[in-house]
Amino acid sequence: MPLAIPGGGDAKPYIRYQASANSWQMSGVDGKPVEFQFSQPAVFDIQNVQLGWLLLETGNRDWQPWPDNNPTGKPQGEYKAGFEVDVYSKAMFGDEPVRSYSSNATGSTMFIQELYNTAEQAPEFAQGKSPVVQITGSKPIKVGKGNTRVPQFTILKWIDRPGVFDGHDEPASAPAPAPKAAPAPAAAAAADEF
Repeated sequence: MPLAIPGGGDAKPYIRYQASANSWQMSGVDGKPVEFQFSQPAVFDIQNVQLGWLLLETGNRDWQPWPDNNPTGKPQGEYKAGFEVDVYSKAMFGDEPVRSYSSNATGSTMFIQELYNTAEQAPEFAQGKSPVVQITGSKPIKVGKGNTRVPQFTILKWIDRPGVFDGHDEPASAPAPAPKAAPAPAAAAAADEF
């Protein structure tokens, strides 16, 4: 059996949005990005979004979080304000259902800011619940002399914050009780499969 020594750095599975291609990507089994369709709902741990300075360049990623999400002095180099948030979906992410979404790109930061600001207005946010979010597409916008796309979303419902965000195993599914009424429509049932 060949010897496999893991590489250094952050090996946490990730997702990312590429505005230039209007596509979502996630880390594959070899760590390289694989395109996927954000077609199912996902739980965003938006209450625990972390802000900071993020440097992204070929072969290098450096993340310097801000204490209490308050900006600190900008490091030298091409750092930009960015974010990092965990996203959970067994339906889309399979064996690695919790993935990190981090970016310093304009479209992604605008999306996370809008998601946070919308979620914060809901009473469930103050109760510590997490939003189940459906990505509904993207909107092209002009920023300065350039263009970008901002992911659009709908909050479908709120749930208790999943323990998997803290590294706890997912609870075993309890058998569903016998239905008392007609089964839910397929679209409503799909919303529970995140």
